[in-house]
Amino acid sequence: MRILYSSRQRARRVRSLSLGSAIFLASPFVVCGVARANPTLPTIGSTVYNVTSATDAATVGASGVAVANGSTDNTAVINKFITYASTHGGGTVELPAAASAYMSNTLTLASGVNLQVDTNATLENLSPTTTFINATASGLHDIEISGGGVIENNATSTSSNNMIILKNINNLEVANVSIQDSSHEHLVPEADTNVTLNNVTIKDPLGYQGNTDGIDYSGSHFLIENCNVDDGDDDIVAKPQNTYCSDITITGCTIGNGHGISIGGQTNLGLNGMTVTNCTFTGTANGFRLKAGRGNGGLVQNVTYSNCTMTDVPNPLFISSWYVSGSDQYPGGNTTSPSKATNKTVNTTTPFWHNITFSNITSTDTDDSGSNLGLFYGIPEAPLQGITLSNVSLTANNPMIIDYAGYNGVYNSTPNPLYQVLLQNVTLNGSPVDLSDNTQFTQYNQGLYDAVVVVSVPEPTSGVLALGALAGLCLRRSRSRRRPPPPLSTG
Repeated sequence: MRILYSSRQRARRVRSLSLGSAIFLASPFVVCGVARANPTLPTIGSTVYNVTSATDAATVGASGVAVANGSTDNTAVINKFITYASTHGGGTVELPAAASAYMSNTLTLASGVNLQVDTNATLENLSPTTTFINATASGLHDIEISGGGVIENNATSTSSNNMIILKNINNLEVANVSIQDSSHEHLVPEADTNVTLNNVTIKDPLGYQGNTDGIDYSGSHFLIENCNVDDGDDDIVAKPQNTYCSDITITGCTIGNGHGISIGGQTNLGLNGMTVTNCTFTGTANGFRLKAGRGNGGLVQNVTYSNCTMTDVPNPLFISSWYVSGSDQYPGGNTTSPSKATNKTVNTTTPFWHNITFSNITSTDTDDSGSNLGLFYGIPEAPLQGITLSNVSLTANNPMIIDYAGYNGVYNSTPNPLYQVLLQNVTLNGSPVDLSDNTQFTQYNQGLYDAVVVVSVPEPTSGVLALGALAGLCLRRSRSRRRPPPPLSTG
């Protein structure tokens, strides 16, 4: 095949590429941001109940006070305080600073209550493989966990029980606490509305024990800000498997060990509207990871990642429609012949990824031999659509892979800009994007199958990018194997 140059470029030597033919488009690229109001914070009654106060214990009808000695079971006492506060106008249940931990089994939160673990106080689980803090009743509202202290699960083995489950709550806040050592997922705000997670530290110091995710969330109108997460699996992950997710902002977070800021691996009910900005990653297995597979997919759209820095992150940008049981093998374990992938029938569980933008992202990992510049795996019946990299600089030891992207499931002789992969002002391994460079892009025997990639061209004056001058590259199988265009519609 040959490259088609603009009049500005015709003086240059024409060279052949097996990847396809370049095209100029006149469509401008515009990034629009929409300011959203912060989630409504919970309304908590003004009364403060101190769990170590004999006077307060008498008021709430507790059999005694809570004792912070690292051994006494305070479950009944603390739950009594919570229930009383909720049924008497709401209020704060305070665990004051103490030299030893307040030990307890499962605590059940209720509407109108703030569980406040003060600075230099530790609330510790007596049964590390069971759920520690629970709020799952119907109609819950206005719940808070705060205080500056530590909520310690003390797990040394795995289980299937999440540490903190906060479900079906309207107006929820978790702020200024450390949550650590879960036997499974740490903090699970599920099917909630109006959620603020602020300055939460999550640690799994014992390392990977199982699915020790940091923050697993679902619902609408979330603000996750200034959190520090270091664990053994997904650090922060949207789970739209059983709950539709929308209007999500993640900002100012610090990510250490773990699998990154993720969506999936089940996206059945879909996600629309998510912004991740001003986050840093160090030594994380993945940066941004979007994952689902056939049978567990849905529509994920309008997601923006911006102003983030990654160091020693081997998979900085990762979208996979081949995710099955924790594996991203493509397809079916065959990583060398993507052209052999079969085209399945689209159904309600097909994974779709639409309008995903990476803007002002820097990632550097030359220490890990397996580090890559990005992995973008669509499927034949649902190619990735509207994937944009703008002002992105990536350094890694292995090239970028883009497969099954750009087309709306059919061959088009004129690519639709809405479907394309746009690379605008992108630097890979210190050099501008060059689609013919096999150190920048993996080129399988059949080329980058059915992908459309658009590369921005710099404006010749002032060194400013011309948003309306876009050079496109249609990356397809070789001509002998290409599908013919569909017949023209008469309807």
